[in-house]
Amino acid sequence: MIPETLTIAERQILANQFKILSIIGDHNNYETKIEILENGFTEQYFEVFDVAAEEIPIEICEETTQILHMFRRIADATEKLSEEEKYSLDLEKIKFEGFDAQHDTHFHYMRFMVHTMNLWPEYKETYLNSHSRFPLSKYRKILDYQYYLLDCDQYDLNIDDLKCMIELLSSSKKIIVQNA
Repeated sequence: MIPETLTIAERQILANQFKILSIIGDHNNYETKIEILENGFTEQYFEVFDVAAEEIPIEICEETTQILHMFRRIADATEKLSEEEKYSLDLEKIKFEGFDAQHDTHFHYMRFMVHTMNLWPEYKETYLNSHSRFPLSKYRKILDYQYYLLDCDQYDLNIDDLKCMIELLSSSKKIIVQNA
């Protein structure tokens, strides 16, 4: 969150940091920030703090990571299927569609992990903006099933698990797993 006020000491420290940066970098880029801080122009603090206004909560980061792990497991399981088995499943239902860049902070964290941290390279060349809020609710449905499997110490998915995920997304009720 961008502060509404800063102490004189905070303003002076930040102004001095920008003065140092202006010596080693683009002088004009920092002059405005220095003037804002030295004069205490609070309405313009957004010009000084060019970081995201809000943090992404740890729960969102962890959920994003779990969703990406889940889809890696789904991809690994799908690769092991025969062509007949693949044809018999509606794999499009459990395809990773990305997140909504405009309304979902999962998107920004995922993009950072894929493009900056070089994690999940399988998505590096994929368009990951779903332009829809729907995929997240879909992911959460199958993530609950994934958690169940992990609690049962089942880390690799099989065709029955994929069928169960597809069925879960096809119905409005929860699936009760009987043979896991």
